[in-house]
Amino acid sequence: MTSNSAESGTTPIREVSGLSSGQAVRSRVNGLIVHRLSKDTPSARALRAQLRSALGKETGSIPAIWDLTLDDESQYLGNNPTRGEKAVHGALTLWARHQGSNQHQMHDVSDRPRQFASAIRVVAEQQHRGEKRAEETPIYRSFSAAIQAPTYEGLLVRLRSLVSQLGAAGVPCDYGHLASDLFYWQDPSRRTSVVRNWGRQFARTTQTASESAQ
Repeated sequence: MTSNSAESGTTPIREVSGLSSGQAVRSRVNGLIVHRLSKDTPSARALRAQLRSALGKETGSIPAIWDLTLDDESQYLGNNPTRGEKAVHGALTLWARHQGSNQHQMHDVSDRPRQFASAIRVVAEQQHRGEKRAEETPIYRSFSAAIQAPTYEGLLVRLRSLVSQLGAAGVPCDYGHLASDLFYWQDPSRRTSVVRNWGRQFARTTQTASESAQ
């Protein structure tokens, strides 16, 4: 697997302790993907397979990925997965599905990483033809269904289809930022803000399809 950018600007694993903020989950996901999960080694390939199989499973139910997805704070965190744990689990398992057999890195760590909804816009522009608008494409319909999901579990189900389409098109996105979005989406007071930001990302004009695949 090859990287789509230099790694000098990425955040090391565990630089931020615990998973109690959007920045913490973003740091965890960035660090793990860049420094561990993207490696072309037997252990990294095995972990990617474990993450793909954990997609849709309850956070904390797969022992092989406990050290990736669970909070490392020593304080009591309760019996249920925390928002941070669920966000990291969701982002990493979606990334593993998106990465699939792609030889290029599907986690964008370039100087100006493409965010999730911006990547969807790239594929929408590939799909629309002639007078057809980006908002009339199959990926946009899937995106619309995702943002209307009433539960976090329902959101993740709909995001699976979207990342599969991104993977088929070879279009990467910033999974650290997506992890942060998933963290805040779980807070009812922040959910509308997350969705609005996705809408703004989608509404912006994008690079050409050839540029997006580099």
